[in-house]
Amino acid sequence: MINSSAVGKSFILIIPCDFGIYKLFNENIEKFGLHLNYFIPQEFHYKSATDRAVNFLQKNFFGNRNYKRQLIRQFHSDSVEEKIKHLGPNSVDYILIIRPDTITIETLKHLLKIGKKVVGYQWDGLERYDDIFGYINYFEKFLVFDQNDYLKYKDQYPNLKKCDNFYFDYDDDSPNLEHSKIVYYVGSYIVERADDLVTIVHELEKYDVEFDVNLKYHPSTLPINEKNIKFFKHNFDFKANISHLKKAKILLDFKVVEHDGLSLRFFEALKYSKKIITNNTAVLNYDFYDPQNIFILGHDDLGSLPEFLSSQYKVLPPEIVKQYSFSSWLNRNVL
Repeated sequence: MINSSAVGKSFILIIPCDFGIYKLFNENIEKFGLHLNYFIPQEFHYKSATDRAVNFLQKNFFGNRNYKRQLIRQFHSDSVEEKIKHLGPNSVDYILIIRPDTITIETLKHLLKIGKKVVGYQWDGLERYDDIFGYINYFEKFLVFDQNDYLKYKDQYPNLKKCDNFYFDYDDDSPNLEHSKIVYYVGSYIVERADDLVTIVHELEKYDVEFDVNLKYHPSTLPINEKNIKFFKHNFDFKANISHLKKAKILLDFKVVEHDGLSLRFFEALKYSKKIITNNTAVLNYDFYDPQNIFILGHDDLGSLPEFLSSQYKVLPPEIVKQYSFSSWLNRNVL
């Protein structure tokens, strides 16, 4: 649970609407006893045909591929400004802004006046969305989850703080299956990540497993023909993802080129006692790493994969698991 001194305090959460993950933030924060106002920017749409036409010209004739990003940022900022316009200086106890680069600097300055404590968190690699470098210095505390980002930029930005991701304390009531053969993955179709996914799926096809492997693809990227990989066009819902995850025995995880930080999957695996197959060697440095639970592609011998698949999950000490909960994360980094 959270610090008792924070119960009843006001809290603003600003977060992208991707995959509906804000719903779990909302439920958890409210169950901790905080008074939450969560300001989720609406799904972007062009405000006029003119905006759409100008973006087309900027992109295709002037090579300005950032123009749409600027429109999206202003769209999100307008949405946030509408919701905070009635709030006075220092009227909110805590503000957590995830991906601050999705709003304008002007809106950020407004939020800094409203909040008594305002924390930024870039839960992607810093260099993946490099506009963020223009935002970091505005915060007293700015969180990053990639150790390499922290080490590379901590001297330039003394307000950088290293954190980890987490699992949510509360979720739905769907059952967590203990005896399962399901290998589960859901993610976006990114070419360099898809190669590793196809390779391990082909390897796993040799064994007695069931596949629940799902890739979201963009209309401009045609899905590949793989019998054990399902493709979908629309964003998946994060709460539905948790329900699927709880039915699996093994989770797949593939890092993107731009960062080495651990995804939420590792911490969800901790909570629900699931094994993971990953290509992220950064997990070797964590206290919950155990080769019986985590198989690292390119590090572990594929010849040991059958033993990994057949063995049961090795239960970890509860004190290790608890420190990666969202409530512990919130206590350490925001409250």
